[in-house]
Amino acid sequence: MADNSKSNITAGQLENPIAAIEAAPKRRRKYTSAIMTERRQRIIDCAHRILGEGGTTGLTIDRLSREAEVAPRTLYRLFDDKEGVILATVSDRLREVRASIARRQRDYTIDVVFDELDWMVSEMQRDAEYARVVIGFYFSMEPRVDAIRELRSVAYNRFRNWMDREIRQGHTREDLDLERIAQEFVATEFLVYHRWAVGAVDEDHCRIELHANFLKTAGLVLIDPVRSSYIAMLADKQMSLGLSDIGSRASTNRAQRDEGDHFIGKA
Repeated sequence: MADNSKSNITAGQLENPIAAIEAAPKRRRKYTSAIMTERRQRIIDCAHRILGEGGTTGLTIDRLSREAEVAPRTLYRLFDDKEGVILATVSDRLREVRASIARRQRDYTIDVVFDELDWMVSEMQRDAEYARVVIGFYFSMEPRVDAIRELRSVAYNRFRNWMDREIRQGHTREDLDLERIAQEFVATEFLVYHRWAVGAVDEDHCRIELHANFLKTAGLVLIDPVRSSYIAMLADKQMSLGLSDIGSRASTNRAQRDEGDHFIGKA
């Protein structure tokens, strides 16, 4: 008996070949020739530069075709559309970042974590407009599954490498779903990146916030006495940040909070 368990085609579509073809997922053809590989990389490099100069609004198929010196039909053949080009630049850049980090083969102590976070901020600052495009992708309402997976990979790998080290040394709790915490941690790291992207914090402040964010999650999964040392580091980081604007205006009056005046005065 034939196994149709992997087929998404309905009985009605079997009677209608055109419907079956339209229902099948579209897959972009892969081009492996040296010429097309070179053209693809040239387009990605050019798109990266354009995005770094003026964000997504500066990137058009006409401009990219002209500056990459390829026909528009080649762009469509390789990437489908402008969205596909941007996704390719994101994937390409994240592969470079992961490879650069992997080559170091470092043992993920907390100092190594801090050093890597500082390096990430320096990379964002170096290519600020493009970094804002990438961060904007993460918070977009568009279902960019592949791009989001690429974006999450660096933060996730860093936290998981650190946590695996602590697990081996017997420093972590056994009553928590540590993998779930690792996955959820990534979202909080991107919130800090977003604060930098919109100008809420500068480069130096972003670094300290990233350190503090990591320490907060680390404190959740660790056990004493290691946990206490991390909480002490967190206190130092927060002290270096100073009292936040929100903290200085936070209301202790429940009636005010119920009215929506969350950060007005102290009762």
